[in-house]
Amino acid sequence: MARRPSPRRSLRVLPARALPARALLARALPARAVAARALPARAVAAAAGAAAAAAGALVAGVLLAGVLVAGPAAAAATLSGVTLNVADQFKEYQTIFNATGALKGAKYKVNWSEFTDGTHIIAAEAGGSVDLGDMAETPTIFAQAAGDPVKVVATTVGASPKASPFGLLVPAGSSATEVAQLRGKSIAVQVGTVEQYLLIQMLQRAKVPYGTVHIDNLTVVNGSAAVQSGQVDGYLGVQPLISLDVQSGKARVLQSAAGYGMLLGYLTASQAALDNPKKKAAIADFVQRFYKAGDYLRNHRQLAAQTYVETYGVSPAVARAAVASVQVKGSPLTKKIVAYQQKEADTFLKLGLLSTKLDVAKVFTLPFNRQISKAAGLTG
Repeated sequence: MARRPSPRRSLRVLPARALPARALLARALPARAVAARALPARAVAAAAGAAAAAAGALVAGVLLAGVLVAGPAAAAATLSGVTLNVADQFKEYQTIFNATGALKGAKYKVNWSEFTDGTHIIAAEAGGSVDLGDMAETPTIFAQAAGDPVKVVATTVGASPKASPFGLLVPAGSSATEVAQLRGKSIAVQVGTVEQYLLIQMLQRAKVPYGTVHIDNLTVVNGSAAVQSGQVDGYLGVQPLISLDVQSGKARVLQSAAGYGMLLGYLTASQAALDNPKKKAAIADFVQRFYKAGDYLRNHRQLAAQTYVETYGVSPAVARAAVASVQVKGSPLTKKIVAYQQKEADTFLKLGLLSTKLDVAKVFTLPFNRQISKAAGLTG
């Protein structure tokens, strides 16, 4: 009889919010953090106190390559004095805005905070310390199941089924040549994340029941270290960690995640922020500025690659691989996105990872998103 996947094995796991600065400098950056979605963050050695702060940052106020992207029409003067509390992952959004100057002229203040995953961002939104945050789709499913008062207000989608920043890695010395050979093996993945859902999809396509692998609940950073050291048999990773793992000679890609999902990126807002007219207006302005910045970066991939090299000290080849792996674009919230999320939630329910069937449409702010998308000129 197949054993249920264990939530965690006897690996040494660093807390998700307390990773040392050195580890994050060497191997940091979450999914969706290149090209149009985000450029990598500049690691800051002084940020050793907490994981998110340790992830690194682009020096505030520096405009890369002298680029300045004009924002949308200035927000109403009534936004003066408004502070929008935005949660970032490894300073990816801050890098976008600093690299393009897209927040120049905003009538409100943006107060940034740092996190390592969407789960913690949602907790902060629910707790009232964060108004807006970025993540993939999966954390919003579990947030809805838990009754957390957060809503999806904007999204990006993968522009090519041939590209993905995610992949399933194995130690360099592994004998595995296909996903099916990982039946009964240990795989590192952070539960409640898009990486977990992509792993489920890979196993399903390989006809390997999810319950026949042993899940090690590790962050992407710890999973990367675990696969390199041979502590796990597999690891669902993300760029640029994948390129760094392969470059180390200690791990190799068994299966790319290209074609396994829509590569969704969400901006979520707390219900409290949406109920505040001024903050809601600031969120709309912020999202439009983000889309403009993303349009610029999507067409200037060399800037993204140069930033990777400068930030991490990686080779140009590693930087180019990381940038090429993500091709995304802004999109309105479409029926296709809602249907995709419904299927994902139903999959978690079928596996016993959710206890109640969800109507995922309720987590989206469709009228507000239509307003934002129309102003940004998005179609989909």
